[in-house]
Amino acid sequence: MTKFKPILEVQRLRIERLGNKAYDEVFHQGVNIIRGDNSSGKSTILNFLYYSIGGDVSDWSDTALLCTRVLVQVSLNGNVATLAREIAAKSGQPMDVFGGHMNDALAAPTAAWARYPYRRSESRESFSQILFRLLDIPEASNEASGNVTVHQMLRLMYADQLSPIGTLFKFEQFDPPLLRDTVGRLVFGAYENALYANELRLRLLEKQFTSVSSELDAISKLVGETEQILTPSWIEAEYRRIQQERSAIERQIAEAERAIYESGLAGPLSLEAQRQAYGAVQKLQVEMGRVTAAIDASKFEIADAGKFISDLESKLGALNDSSATSDAFGAITFQYCPACYSAIEADHPEHACHLCKTPFDSERARSRLISLINDTSRQLRQSRTLQKDRTEEFTRLNEQLVELNSRWRGASDILERSTQAPSSEALQRLRTLQRSAGYADRELEDIQNKAKLSAALEKLIERKAELNAEMSRLADRNEALKLALGKRLSVAYTAVENEILSLLHGDLPREQAFVEATSVQFDFAANKLGVNNQSYFSASSRVILRNSFFVGLFGAATKDPSFRHLRLCILDSIEDKGMQPDRSHNFQRMLVAVSQAALCEHQAIFATSMIAPELEIPNLTIGHYSTRERPTLDIRTSDESRVQ
Repeated sequence: MTKFKPILEVQRLRIERLGNKAYDEVFHQGVNIIRGDNSSGKSTILNFLYYSIGGDVSDWSDTALLCTRVLVQVSLNGNVATLAREIAAKSGQPMDVFGGHMNDALAAPTAAWARYPYRRSESRESFSQILFRLLDIPEASNEASGNVTVHQMLRLMYADQLSPIGTLFKFEQFDPPLLRDTVGRLVFGAYENALYANELRLRLLEKQFTSVSSELDAISKLVGETEQILTPSWIEAEYRRIQQERSAIERQIAEAERAIYESGLAGPLSLEAQRQAYGAVQKLQVEMGRVTAAIDASKFEIADAGKFISDLESKLGALNDSSATSDAFGAITFQYCPACYSAIEADHPEHACHLCKTPFDSERARSRLISLINDTSRQLRQSRTLQKDRTEEFTRLNEQLVELNSRWRGASDILERSTQAPSSEALQRLRTLQRSAGYADRELEDIQNKAKLSAALEKLIERKAELNAEMSRLADRNEALKLALGKRLSVAYTAVENEILSLLHGDLPREQAFVEATSVQFDFAANKLGVNNQSYFSASSRVILRNSFFVGLFGAATKDPSFRHLRLCILDSIEDKGMQPDRSHNFQRMLVAVSQAALCEHQAIFATSMIAPELEIPNLTIGHYSTRERPTLDIRTSDESRVQ
């Protein structure tokens, strides 16, 4: 059967008490029925299942708290992993992840497992991030709702007994409407993290645009006070003019010094000024060489790291695609030998190449896939962080080189002037005190400052234009995304509504509003559900309506690959509020029919104390029929085995 992604399939559930088995059952695709008497532990098993795959549970029963750990073997988009969590009354417990089957996980040392916290931090990824990556689900978040977790998604796939029957989501104390709306859009396939990322980027750009505009206004005002248009051509011409004037003054000073020397009043000659000027130039040249070498090395490191990051990204993409590739190539068979063209026998051993009879070792490779994906993702994240630091260092070095070059030019001018003629200290003081020379020097300094001001002005103008262009591009992109997501939300809503209407029409004729139902209203943010704009029905009818929503959403997701539903439905409330056996049996049959009509791999798990007789067959049921004398959790057996 076709595999829509994402899909999470429960393959085996094991509950332990102090290391010993209290429950261990294998699940299958399609419908899985846990049946037994009331108060025999069926709800406890479903709570453990919900908790094991990422749900958050703190209100455990006393019997459940006797257990110490729950493990679940799951298939995540076709890749097998084993997840484990310790049982504790406190919420927010971490998760241990093992890449492979449960039998291998039970025998593996602790070092073979990877532990991930419930909540993310700057230094650690949460287990929701890991599972989302393996399921190819984008991370949904915004400032108001925070980050969507696996727990939040599962609240739309687990109909438990304790939640109010008029609501959509599994109940929890802190439940902001915006978070529910974000989760609903994500599950409906009408959420793109790019939209939120663009909105964050737009806010940042708007702040930068405001800052650049303010700085540009301030510099423009300062330039306006100079009564000059500080264009690069004007600054260059002005700098050349002042240099010519300064050179003429230098020639006049040299002639004056020569006249003093010839008159015999010069005193001893000194080259100290030249030595100091040369030393300053030489020191700046060494520093510029060092910075230039550092820039060249930084360029090489950035380019090399960029290639490495690109390789990691390609590797991560290849790992995510490897499961599908393996499935596709695994199905290829030959009718004729490609070497001699002889007919190949139709019968060939399982789990071996039909051509050369070499045994396949694909299971071992698939079991390592999850560990490889997690390791590669962690390495990619670290490499991107280091690359960001390298880029910032490269920018800092370039700014330092510009500053050194400016200082070198000034020192070179001083050296050039000092080498024109040897002079005494008295004559050097004479030069410094000359008004014309001093005025020219100040003019040169002023024109250099104006050049910096002009460069800053041009840079700000360019930056403002760049920011404006990027803001316009992101705004246009967001409008297109909103339009596309709005259309997708409408399509998904209609598909779910039609599925729910089909279930309501198929219900036994107990509720007239269901018989006459033409529309269904559900609002994720308001957490409300209604039929024909009505929400008040008998208690048992509201149970049917709520379960019809969960099954309707599940059914729509099994026919449309654009849903980001896990193709998993867990029901523990189909017999609440005085449900009659014949009405429950009818709903069970409809659920089986929804499963049979599915176009992709899926899994529905529900608990019942009144199973429809024709559904009591091995390929639909899980484990034994539980009673108070023989409950689902075999705590006594686990204690006895521990004693032995």
